[in-house]
Amino acid sequence: MHRPPEPRGDHASLAERSPWIVTDQPSELLTETPVGVLHPARRGGRVTNAEMVVGRMTVKNRLIRCRTTDFDTGTVLIRLSDVIYVTTGKHTINETTVDTVLIRHLQPPSSVVTTALHVWDDRERDVFVDYVTRYYRKQKRELIGLELTDEQHELLVTLYSGINQFDITDVLSRPTEEIRSLFGPLREAGLVGQGGAGSMLTGRGFMYANELFEDDDAM
Repeated sequence: MHRPPEPRGDHASLAERSPWIVTDQPSELLTETPVGVLHPARRGGRVTNAEMVVGRMTVKNRLIRCRTTDFDTGTVLIRLSDVIYVTTGKHTINETTVDTVLIRHLQPPSSVVTTALHVWDDRERDVFVDYVTRYYRKQKRELIGLELTDEQHELLVTLYSGINQFDITDVLSRPTEEIRSLFGPLREAGLVGQGGAGSMLTGRGFMYANELFEDDDAM
């Protein structure tokens, strides 16, 4: 199969004994698959000047792990529970246009970034795209029918704005105990998790908050 020109980097130094193809183990979807990694392609809404570099990707136990030899990129870890949005796109490598998967996700402790991945092998790319988009759609489906109060919506939007738990009482002008009681249902729904500076939105929480803003824009 013809492969497009590869991004900068040395595949040989990344080689391990693990196979490159889909394994028979259900917990391990892809092992040491050759990929191009552009991380971060965006930081928040801002396009970065990062370059696509060569890497090896393993998908196992709902974790995407991309190893590179590039100092600035290092090893990129994406938990599926941190995924906010998934789409496909195009990227140019050495004047050749290739297909990419764009994953918007949380980057600990609280950043939102977009990582672009190009999977070299056509079959492995189809497997990967199907896997991440299925998970993303499943997360979206689980938001359907979720009923929250106006106060909980307000709390989600506040967290979405990057305000941590310790500042929320000042912003919302509500008693601490009242705010604390709002967190329980949000955690049970998987919208809020625990971060370094208190409570923060999960990937699913960002999805839900995005839909709130889309509903407001449509009105």
